[in-house]
Amino acid sequence: MNIILFAPPKILFQHSVKDWLDAIGPDGVILTCASAKDELARHFPEGLDIRVFQNFNDSAEVEVAAIDIAQSLKNPICVALAEIDVLRAARVNDYLGVSENAATQLELYRDKYAMKIRAGDAGLPVSEMAIVRSAIDIRSFIDESGYPVVLKPRDGRGSNGVCVIRDDADLAGWLTQQDGSTFYNTMIERFVAGDHYIVNGLYVAGRPIVISPVRVLTSALDFLGGRSHDLHMLESTTLMRDRLVAYSRRLVEEVMPSPRTMLFHLEVFVGADGTIILGEIASRLGGVFFNQELTEAWGLDPRMTYLRAMRDPAFESTPMPRAMVEPERLVGQLCVPPRAGVLRATPDSCPFDFVRAYRMSGVAGREYGQMAFTNAEILNAIVEGESEAELRARLRQLEDWFHSACQWETSVAA
Repeated sequence: MNIILFAPPKILFQHSVKDWLDAIGPDGVILTCASAKDELARHFPEGLDIRVFQNFNDSAEVEVAAIDIAQSLKNPICVALAEIDVLRAARVNDYLGVSENAATQLELYRDKYAMKIRAGDAGLPVSEMAIVRSAIDIRSFIDESGYPVVLKPRDGRGSNGVCVIRDDADLAGWLTQQDGSTFYNTMIERFVAGDHYIVNGLYVAGRPIVISPVRVLTSALDFLGGRSHDLHMLESTTLMRDRLVAYSRRLVEEVMPSPRTMLFHLEVFVGADGTIILGEIASRLGGVFFNQELTEAWGLDPRMTYLRAMRDPAFESTPMPRAMVEPERLVGQLCVPPRAGVLRATPDSCPFDFVRAYRMSGVAGREYGQMAFTNAEILNAIVEGESEAELRARLRQLEDWFHSACQWETSVAA
């Protein structure tokens, strides 16, 4: 197959020209955003066929362009690596006859309400929820279920638009921000109090290759609010690890209409009684530094393996038979958001030998504001450790050092 890859610049920059050529092949075509055109040209001076589009995420032109590109390729297939592109690539594949009803099936990985209806019908616990079309729907739900509740887009991404409503004052504030009395694409659900876990994984030809649960220490909403996002893998003796792997397999293999070769990103909450409650599942890998986290932990790059498998249905990778047994090492992940202000200075290097991967994307002299999506952090890092406790300690040590090494100029208002 010849791949037409939908990918944002941020993902493209995480790999070399050789990585991409090995994964998508010499005839592969990459579609991405024109906002990074100059940086892409510097990072990939030759070897890759990259087509850029203005306002890529929201451009209707992209799908038609992909169809036109496909006409010049033998055995084309569209592949997406980011949530915003999953349905776009599926629609093109359906049009080309590469797939049948893929967009309809993958819609269940984007529509959180329909996703949870399906999971609930299969016997998996989900929070109480309802579709919201007006303020009356919200009021009625709260009258019956009480506070706190969560309001969010049914097809949201990166936690954008997610709001926890804890009382009447919060609700009044949220309503004043709406631009009409009729809402579109909105749902409400009871807030789930419990421990937060994420599971990322890779399937090839229907076979689970990597399923990797992590404990989330700081939520995505707190991350958007300015706190560092940190998480770590679970020790082999932690019973929750096996429960999460089993839950993930049931959801992917039995409940959802899953492609045989796919990446997935699952978020769940575990209540005080041990009940696993579905947050959401997406047909793509998690953002921030999850691909690097899995690569460092399992010795296998899930993103590149996925692309090779999509290009060659007969593809098999040597590590696959043993990848599900145990990771090579325990790792944790730290993502630091920007502050509101001008970043004046950043550290030249990281002094800790327990840091296995380190990406400084903050630019000295640039002015930053609060993040709107959970993909605008200024630092990503992967640490290793012998235990969950050591991982937590090292994540704190790294974060404290990084904050002390950065210099910010903030306004009084910030």
